[in-house]
Amino acid sequence: MSSTDGAVLKPPAERVQVWFPMFGGPATALGMGAEVLAPDRVRLPFAPWAALNAAKGDIFRVQRGTDGELWVQEKLEASGYCAIRVVLASDSPLGPLDTGTEVILEKFTALGVTGGGMFGLAVIDVPPEADLYLVRHLLNSGARDGWWDYDELCVTDAWNAAEAP
Repeated sequence: MSSTDGAVLKPPAERVQVWFPMFGGPATALGMGAEVLAPDRVRLPFAPWAALNAAKGDIFRVQRGTDGELWVQEKLEASGYCAIRVVLASDSPLGPLDTGTEVILEKFTALGVTGGGMFGLAVIDVPPEADLYLVRHLLNSGARDGWWDYDELCVTDAWNAAEAP
């Protein structure tokens, strides 16, 4: 570690590419960057776009495959975050695909929810301290009003208990 004016600075975390195996669709794997915690452990900086029981901050065990790549083996620790995929409706009043994704993300910002996406698809990272009822209410209202459709990629018991009308 280095210090500057008495402040201790932590070196940037090492990042590696990890792969999640996928089944039942056209893609056989999904790759993403992750923070190295140990040679066989990584933490996700955000949720992947596919339903892989993975959310921001989750810790996974990885193993190097015969192909030389790091493959996700199992979730070791859940972060408490939920991952929700939000897809802009084809005739959404939120705008075209190139701007509609940003509008989706902006709608959740006031609720303390972040995320990323492009081309009308966003994955929101819902922190455990968020008002889950309000997040669910916004998701359901947006779906009902024709703004978007959504899928629960990775949710917690608290999410399930916070059902919105």
